[in-house]
Amino acid sequence: MRQLACRAAAVLVAAAALAGCGIGDTGARPAGPPARGGLSEAGSRLLRVYFVTPQGTWPVSRPAPAGDRLQPAVDALLAGPTAAERARGLVTQVPAAPGPIRATTARGRVELRVPWLVSDLPPAAVSQLVCTAAAAMGDGTIVNVLEPVAAGVPWPVKCDENGTAVPARQGAS
Repeated sequence: MRQLACRAAAVLVAAAALAGCGIGDTGARPAGPPARGGLSEAGSRLLRVYFVTPQGTWPVSRPAPAGDRLQPAVDALLAGPTAAERARGLVTQVPAAPGPIRATTARGRVELRVPWLVSDLPPAAVSQLVCTAAAAMGDGTIVNVLEPVAAGVPWPVKCDENGTAVPARQGAS
């Protein structure tokens, strides 16, 4: 009986020592905005390419060539996920392109010339294209998507913090 009492006392002392660290509960505190930008900053050797999971778009890192990153990022998206990325469940909803997709910059924005009507694409495919192009230039970049039949009338969109293409405010840069 005495041995059982000693064990019980030892367990209580250990539990009290572990629970009583002396730091009081402070409750929830705001931590600020999420981290942004690290993969697309100048000097980075990585591209951010967006693919799709059942939960939405998901960025992956790819090696970046020296120099311009915009067209290589779009080309990496069009090549689709690697075998390792597919094994992790990543897919693309961007259809095979019947023609080239050109990505250039003009007046601080990306111009993305696509061979499809935007309204015919799945929303996830539009997000993949827009977010990949925007990430190559820096978070918050506005992407003017130009359709083949729109005669140069762009769809101004940007990538939000969730990896979704959303309309850009008119007059925003």
